[in-house]
Amino acid sequence: MMLVIPLKGRGAAGAFIVGILAIGALLGRLVLFNFIVFSLSDSRSPVSTGALDSAAGYFPSSARLNARLAESRISDPDRDLGLAAQEIERAAFLSPHDYRLQVVLASIKESQRDLTAAEKAMREAASLAPSNIDVRWRLANLLLRESKITDSLVEFRSAVAGDQSLMPATLDLVWRVTGGDLANLQSVAPDTPAASLSVATFLLKHAQMAEAVRLFEGIDPQARRAAPASSDFINTMIKSGELEQARLLWIGLVSGSGAAVVGPQAKPIVWNGGFESDPITGLAQFDWNLGESEYATIGIDTGSAHQGSRSLRIDFAGRETTRLDGEIKQGLVLSPGRRYKLEFYVKTQNLVTTDGPRLALRCDGEPGWMPAGTAIAAGTGDWRKMELDFVVPRKFGTTGPPGNPLINGGINTLHKGTGQAPARGEAARSVWQTDGDAVAVTIKLIRIPKFSYDEPTRGTIWLDDFNIVEVD
Repeated sequence: MMLVIPLKGRGAAGAFIVGILAIGALLGRLVLFNFIVFSLSDSRSPVSTGALDSAAGYFPSSARLNARLAESRISDPDRDLGLAAQEIERAAFLSPHDYRLQVVLASIKESQRDLTAAEKAMREAASLAPSNIDVRWRLANLLLRESKITDSLVEFRSAVAGDQSLMPATLDLVWRVTGGDLANLQSVAPDTPAASLSVATFLLKHAQMAEAVRLFEGIDPQARRAAPASSDFINTMIKSGELEQARLLWIGLVSGSGAAVVGPQAKPIVWNGGFESDPITGLAQFDWNLGESEYATIGIDTGSAHQGSRSLRIDFAGRETTRLDGEIKQGLVLSPGRRYKLEFYVKTQNLVTTDGPRLALRCDGEPGWMPAGTAIAAGTGDWRKMELDFVVPRKFGTTGPPGNPLINGGINTLHKGTGQAPARGEAARSVWQTDGDAVAVTIKLIRIPKFSYDEPTRGTIWLDDFNIVEVD
């Protein structure tokens, strides 16, 4: 396509040429203007405040250039906040819809200790970018510094609703500023299970167990069971020494009842003693933990059981000096000074061993206390009952940080991400030296070779129907 413009006479032709040149000059100036402004206002370009000041004099209508000049003045060692405020206000006037300019203005005004003007600028930024989380967070903190607690809590809640990762910092800040006011703390949490769990865990870590448990139990049972933070909550209770309460809440989670289970339903002492259900991922604190071993294959057998439809099966690999120590275990909560009887059923097939495996109890906080049952006899035999009587000592001694078997040395070892070891140097807790009501103990299947070499262990054993009863 070709455009033809008829020109009559030399005057018309000359006027046309002059017009073309004028347009070209205008476009060239515009290109040059944009290039200079873009180069100077790019925060990645090292430009002195003086150069920016000179450029702003040539291009006073550039919002970007004025904003960059204001930011440069703020970062200068001999900063002039008055000039910076004027320049950022000019930039905001030239670009009234850019919320970022209002954020910078608020920062300048706060540095000038003009909190009223700073709040006005931040509220303007919030109106321009109502869904911007950073703006809401900055406004919330500014209001808090103004001692406008109620208004700040509203903004904190908006920020947390948009970014759950802000919850820990928000809770800690509000807790300190409001003197541990529970109502204020809960007001910043959105109406979501995850937020409520965060608040419950925070309260638990600040020794507010009753309120933490109340809030935890008020969360929708299905949402609570599915949330990874529920496992963290249970682990925190265990680390705090609240073993009985932790187990009751745990039973409520895994059983689907929601609330902490009390009374007869809190039994049996051994959970899932017949292996009829699978542990819930992330909630194995008081359930069986089955690991891998180079000496045996461990798994659930649905074809043989003493009662029900399932049992635990161990097929030994026939390797010399067979060793088992914790590949099969469960965390228990027992009462100090009480006598108990452990009962379970065993079946064997072609078991060849110089010393069969046995059930044992361990407490990492007291290495000297480790009752163990009779070794499972070699050969082939149908289901038979085995027992182990033991007494939990009234007082455990400890020489260092508690190796809580429910967390770092025990049942969570085989479930990644569900356990936390105590921090280095952490003081020993009363779980191990206590006259209280609960002690954490681990039950596990062991086979510890007596010598550096013994004959290979072969064959299969089945275990089923574990139970612990208190003996009067």
